[in-house]
Amino acid sequence: MLFFKTLLKIVFVFIFISCSSDSVSTSENPEPNPILQRIEISSSNGDRLDIGESTTLTVSGFDQSDVPIGIEDPIDWSVNNVNVSVDENGVVTGLSVGDSEITAAVSGVDSVFEIKVWDSSAPRTEIYVSDAGNFDSGPWQILKFDENGKNAEVFIDDNLAWPQDILFFEEQEVVLISNLNSGRINRHDANTGEFIDTFTSGISGPTRMKIGPDNLLYVLQWSGDGLVQRYELDGTFVDNFTSTGIAQSIGIDWDAEGNLYVSSFNGKTVRKFDQEGNSVSVFRGLEGPTNVFVRGNGEILVNDWRGGVIKRYNSEGQFIDDFITGLSQPEGIALLNGNFLIGNGGTGAVKMYNSSGGFIEDFIPSGTADLMTPNAVTVRLVN
Repeated sequence: MLFFKTLLKIVFVFIFISCSSDSVSTSENPEPNPILQRIEISSSNGDRLDIGESTTLTVSGFDQSDVPIGIEDPIDWSVNNVNVSVDENGVVTGLSVGDSEITAAVSGVDSVFEIKVWDSSAPRTEIYVSDAGNFDSGPWQILKFDENGKNAEVFIDDNLAWPQDILFFEEQEVVLISNLNSGRINRHDANTGEFIDTFTSGISGPTRMKIGPDNLLYVLQWSGDGLVQRYELDGTFVDNFTSTGIAQSIGIDWDAEGNLYVSSFNGKTVRKFDQEGNSVSVFRGLEGPTNVFVRGNGEILVNDWRGGVIKRYNSEGQFIDDFITGLSQPEGIALLNGNFLIGNGGTGAVKMYNSSGGFIEDFIPSGTADLMTPNAVTVRLVN
């Protein structure tokens, strides 16, 4: 009996020592308890809401080692103004136009998510930019921006082949995109950018398009005979307006008297035609002209792509001065609230200048939405 009692004591001591040893070993290298250190907020519907539109915000947690961990405690949601509402489930609804900050707080940790609310039914200005990418090899896209050059989104990225120009037919709710590589002008939905069909085809490299004083669509050709073509607004071919071809024509506009101005890139000229399509005069002193813009005072602005300047002429073709200098491959040009938007292909930016040619800002900075080569800029007034 004494033997068994002694044996039991020995076993008990052994177990106690083993457990103590394990305890010491564990305490020397303890596994840290995960503690919520930070949270991130994501949205099911982006960071821009139309009035009445909703999005669900989701919170993800991370511990002190930045490892994802679950969140068990309820999340406290709050918002800094009345532009949106947010419920206990993180559902945010747009109520009025403006910017809002939604805060999520849990276990002493918080994060802020910014949302912009807009009204799609209200009159507004939108900016569209054609991106020529690496010219004939892409990648190509048509980008859309708000009136401040913000909230970039890809409007069209299919059925493009070196896109050149953007022209909206508001009454038809369509937008035309000219494609130099395919010889086609395609028709897309004006609101979604979705491809509809081919407006017309068989053109020798369509570049610029513009509705003329006679309410016909004028189309320039990069190659072929270089004649300026006219179409009905349903895509039906009418005629060749000019009898003189313009090689690599890529800029078009009219003055108040109905005279037409067309640039020739490799020809290094701008040719003036009268109302009947007869060649009247030629503007010289250019290295590689692209877009042509006739001002209200009758002056002609010409983007000189190779020269990196915008030159100013009078209506008779007499050179006045270098209106804007320091550019790199300027092509797109549009007027926004009295200021000029210039597509600066060399830097992948859209620059803004005042009516006197003074630089204001990079309206769309380089690299925005992967913009590479802005070769057309269109300002659209909606509603």
